[in-house]
Amino acid sequence: MAEILTSARDLFQSGGPVLVLLAAVSVWMWALILGKWLELSRMRKREQPLDRCLRARDEKEPEFPGAQWQKEILDRVERYRTSGIQPDKRIMGDLQRSLGRRVERFVPTILVLAAAAPLLGLLGTVEGMIETFRVISASGTSEAKSLSTGISQALITTQTGLVVAVPGLVLGNFLRRRARGARGRMERFCLGLLREHTHSHDSGQTPEAAS
Repeated sequence: MAEILTSARDLFQSGGPVLVLLAAVSVWMWALILGKWLELSRMRKREQPLDRCLRARDEKEPEFPGAQWQKEILDRVERYRTSGIQPDKRIMGDLQRSLGRRVERFVPTILVLAAAAPLLGLLGTVEGMIETFRVISASGTSEAKSLSTGISQALITTQTGLVVAVPGLVLGNFLRRRARGARGRMERFCLGLLREHTHSHDSGQTPEAAS
């Protein structure tokens, strides 16, 4: 353990302050990735077909079997109906977009952090080369140790920036596709619910009787 800590300390000393920024970006990005992955996985696992959700609502089951977003949609629609407002396509579209933005939350941040990592690595490269040229101008090329410090900083930060960026971009785009898939399921759920209520309204039945 002591050797690992010593190696980490030496690495940060070689990389300079830019490496600290890259470490902070990496921790922030991975925390968002893991959190969003767990959120989307739990949500997908709990989702139920529309008829199952309606049956659970009509029978007043103590625990709703579907996902939280399905319960929110049903509750919101029920509040509209209670207040005398018949949900239409515009209302359902606004509701679906509101929940969809929540599903995609943090995904753009992940992609921005992944894209920023190589730029921070490039900044460290520039700082390392500036340090190298400063040493050359001060003492020529005879100070091999001083020269290696600047070159080491340039290479380490470039490498670290790419190591942070590549998995971040891959996983960020993967999560974006999953979030868009969830938005599509929300849209289909809202359209199915709208058709259910429209059919019930046209036939003069309550949605509970129709289902």
